[in-house]
Amino acid sequence: MLRAAIAVAVLAATATPAWPCLNGTIMEGDAAVKAIGQIEGYLDAGQYGRAREALDDVHWMDTYTESRANDAAMVLALRTAPKRAARTAVDYFAGRSKAAPRNLRYKAWLAEAYATLNKREEALAILTDLHKRDLMPDGFAYLTLAKLSNGADVDTWLETCRARAKTKSICTIQMAAPRPAKTARSSKMKLPG
Repeated sequence: MLRAAIAVAVLAATATPAWPCLNGTIMEGDAAVKAIGQIEGYLDAGQYGRAREALDDVHWMDTYTESRANDAAMVLALRTAPKRAARTAVDYFAGRSKAAPRNLRYKAWLAEAYATLNKREEALAILTDLHKRDLMPDGFAYLTLAKLSNGADVDTWLETCRARAKTKSICTIQMAAPRPAKTARSSKMKLPG
């Protein structure tokens, strides 16, 4: 009986606290670092659906991985819903760049957000500075530079993107489909009567 009481007392004293049900996965330690690395890899590869799935219903237990997850979520929003997320992304990455001025990814992501808002000069200033110092963080920075360029420079930046990107298929620029020409028939409307 005494042994049972001691065993119960030891278990009660060493039990871990129970976490409330969050209907998701709690990530901490090495598993969190691996998960966020995988999410960032999906973003680098342009696999946005997988990145979104990996970010959904995950709760981060430390501020470092949570901030990296927030960065990934903002990049995901910027690349999948650019018009809707661009203003928020500019504010977010401007703040992150100010807080961590040596982080080149924040600067490149800020330039990507500026480019989405048609703030060409601001985006070009950041990206050309990074390029001149040979500090472009990834292929997307070169892709953004290609989108902001004209003529032969576009091909040069796309080639550099293909040389440096982990996934070469991201290094393409989507061209808008041309509108069909109006025919003489479609421009004249027949009125009844």
